[in-house]
Order: sequence, then structure tokens, then C-alpha cells
Amino acid sequence: MDEMKLLTVDDEEGIIEFISKIYSKKGFLTFSATDGITAVGIFNKERPQIVLIDVHMPYSPIDGVETLKRIKDIDKDTICIMLTRITDRDKVEASRKLGALHYITKPIELEDLDKVVMEAKNLVKMSQR
Repeated sequence: MDEMKLLTVDDEEGIIEFISKIYSKKGFLTFSATDGITAVGIFNKERPQIVLIDVHMPYSPIDGVETLKRIKDIDKDTICIMLTRITDRDKVEASRKLGALHYITKPIELEDLDKVVMEAKNLVKMSQR
């Protein structure tokens, strides 16, 4: 099996660096984008199996929900996990309807993130059998 690929989409560089550092050490090939348009381009080229998407990206031409929609339009089986500080029920519901696996609130607790990412990794492995 090829290396597991993880794309993090967040307008906060610190979060991207934190996630990339942790999951690179765990054997993931990591990619990152600070806006939705760039993320969709990277996704289209690299096809990561797992994508972490920040819902609220005020400087991005598209928000996290639209980024999720565009990624799912390319590959509906991609596992997407939403990240946010916002507890906006409409966005949570929209993300779930578009196929987001989980929703993690910021500040991110490493234990919670790790549990969800490892669950996603296992789902990817199971689907490849």
C-alpha cells in the first residue's frame, strides 16, 4: 500500500505546522493549504485519503463547507474531518450532509484529533481490501 496521505486546510499556519509535524512523524505524507481553492488544487493532484478542513477561513475565496463540497465532488469516498472554533449548527449539519466523517472543535486536543485521524486511517485501509 502507498503511504497514507493527509491534507490539512486551515488559514492558521501554526495549526498546519502542528498537524503536519505530528502526522509526518507517524508515517503520513502530509500536504497543506491555507485556503480552499489551493486545497482543491492539491487534492486534485495528490489525492490524499484523509482531509482536515477548517470551516471558517475568512481570507479564503471559499469556506470550509464549500471546500468539502468540491473535494467530495472530485472523490466522494475521501474521508473529510472538519475543524472549527465555531459551534455553528448550520455549518455542522451542512458538513455532515456533504459527507464529513467528524467535526473537531478548536482549540484542538491532540488526543481527540489522533483518535479521529486513526479511525479514518483504519477506514481507508479497510476500504482498500
